[in-house]
Amino acid sequence: MRRGFVLLAVLWILVAADAIAIGLTLLSNRATRVAIDRNEIERAAWQADGCAERARAVVGMVLDHRNSDSPHLGYSWTTLDSAVMSLDAGADSECTVALRPEGTTIDVNTADRETLQRLFVALGAMEPQADSIADAILDWRDADDSSRLDGAERAWYRAHDRPDPRNGPFAAAAELRRVRGLDSVSGLDSVLGVDPARVLIDRAPLPVLRALPGFGAEAALRVASYRLTVGHVPDLATLTSSLSPPAHDSLLAHYAQVAAMTTNEPDAWILTARSSAGRPPVTFVLELVLRRDGARAAIVRRRSWLE
Repeated sequence: MRRGFVLLAVLWILVAADAIAIGLTLLSNRATRVAIDRNEIERAAWQADGCAERARAVVGMVLDHRNSDSPHLGYSWTTLDSAVMSLDAGADSECTVALRPEGTTIDVNTADRETLQRLFVALGAMEPQADSIADAILDWRDADDSSRLDGAERAWYRAHDRPDPRNGPFAAAAELRRVRGLDSVSGLDSVLGVDPARVLIDRAPLPVLRALPGFGAEAALRVASYRLTVGHVPDLATLTSSLSPPAHDSLLAHYAQVAAMTTNEPDAWILTARSSAGRPPVTFVLELVLRRDGARAAIVRRRSWLE
């Protein structure tokens, strides 16, 4: 009897020892995996930073006109994206670079109800739907829990098992997908953003221009025509004078407001570098906002994240 008890105790000890060994192995593997992940993230970050610096070097050469033999003389502040892409500044099998101007979207954190309504009507929504979307966006970003007439606040989201509204500014355009009525709408990041920049008439999508006060369908079509035939849009005064009397009067009535909200040159450029490392790959994204400072482009904001 005693011998059987001893044997059973030994077996239990062996089982416990095996369990401890397995646990230690798992902990060791996990620690190793964490160390590998950190190394891969660090490698991807260095690669993205290197690509961004090469692109910034091209930007610097475009803005520095002292060298008359420079291949960058055909470019300017308004065509930095073409300069960087044509010269393959960020060419790398493990890294990609994108450069886009600020001002191609409406700032969702400062847009009023009328601007949001005009935008969604221009995107094809019927007026009641545009009203509902505008109110839902405003309810999401305001500080209270009182719903607007066609909006939605915390009670609605909880009743539908959805995340609570932020009750503060949107952190990114991707957050719009959490707003009631926008979860299945594609392409929102092409017309709505979180950068408080003036609208770039030369580059902004036509629905973004249609969201401006007094900027009707005819004015937007005239912009499209200028882009196609001339390659750029002239100043706002020339654009206004080229319209029919009704469209001219509509834009002229809001001329001072539209002039303050728009620009023909980018206020800043957003440089994004993406790099991946490891298997499965870890993707590191570096985003720099570049603002012109004489013959160079200064970094005024730096953000990074993992995808």
